[in-house]
Amino acid sequence: MKTVPLLIVTVVAVIAGVVSTSLAKEKAKPATSTQAKLIEPHFASRGKPSAAYGEKVFVEYCAVCHGLHGQGDGPRTAFFSDQQYIPDLTVDGFLDKRDNELLTAVREGLARYDKPAIVMPQFKYILGDTEIRSVIAYVKTLTVREKKR
Repeated sequence: MKTVPLLIVTVVAVIAGVVSTSLAKEKAKPATSTQAKLIEPHFASRGKPSAAYGEKVFVEYCAVCHGLHGQGDGPRTAFFSDQQYIPDLTVDGFLDKRDNELLTAVREGLARYDKPAIVMPQFKYILGDTEIRSVIAYVKTLTVREKKR
């Protein structure tokens, strides 16, 4: 009688060992490209920058302060002091030849300026290079739209 339970325990132990060994082999396999895409961070490179993609990023992250049309009239500005302001990005010539400055401003925010000008947060931990460059490409189209009106 004692042989049967011991036999069952032995069989279960062997099966468990086989299962755990196969699971360990699965974990050791390198991730496929599909699996790797699923676990990459939000700010990982997503291809070439484009104004079309930048518009989506702008609406999600920037419009709350800059306004939907980049005129500095977003809903959050209602809570700014008199000394804080958001520039109108649609002013002709405002963004000309300022690509490096714009990249730094988006990445680092405006915390590098004295108070109370600390308005814009750092986006380097939220957006990747593709998103930041796409937003800048999109913002540059805002002055073009204003000229057409």
